[in-house]
Amino acid sequence: MRERTWPVHERLHLHPVLRPLTMRRPQMAGYLGAVRALYGFVIPMEPRLGDEAAGRAARAPLLAADLRCLTSEGDGSSSEPPLAEELPELASPAARLGCRWVLDGSAQGGRAMLGHLQRSLGVGPDRGAAYFASAAVDLAAERLSLRDHLERHVTTEETCREAVEAAEATFAALERWLDQLHRPSRTPDHDQRPHASGPGA
Repeated sequence: MRERTWPVHERLHLHPVLRPLTMRRPQMAGYLGAVRALYGFVIPMEPRLGDEAAGRAARAPLLAADLRCLTSEGDGSSSEPPLAEELPELASPAARLGCRWVLDGSAQGGRAMLGHLQRSLGVGPDRGAAYFASAAVDLAAERLSLRDHLERHVTTEETCREAVEAAEATFAALERWLDQLHRPSRTPDHDQRPHASGPGA
């Protein structure tokens, strides 16, 4: 899965909505925008994991806590972030595990960013960066849980294909979502539905 999804994974690192997370001197407004964007994607995606979420801690509560903290300190809008709607269908355990692989990888990557965000923005596990810290989450145990699920459910050529395609579709949906948030507002006379063209975390 890593080889097939590497191109979109690299594009997402440079996407204008997420770029503030890795900038040398990030601004709080850009950080808040990235947190709101991730919230808008994770909230509707996590319930789609179904039984394949077993052994995994939900990240939606962490993102919600981060938004409450950041907005209570006057760092941005307190309005409810929009939620992504154009999401992949996950019709099999293998597909749901492909999606989980993406979401879990994002959480692992967030932990790697935490030090930089703490130094540059003063955030932390209990100060607007619970998601990036994976606060109170045992990441090693989650990795073992995911591996166990994969070994039980992704065992044939067909299930491998389903998992890989779902991982690609999840990344594409995230890229579409970020593109939608970044796209300049249209005038009321124009069709405001999200474009189906990708990529669209």
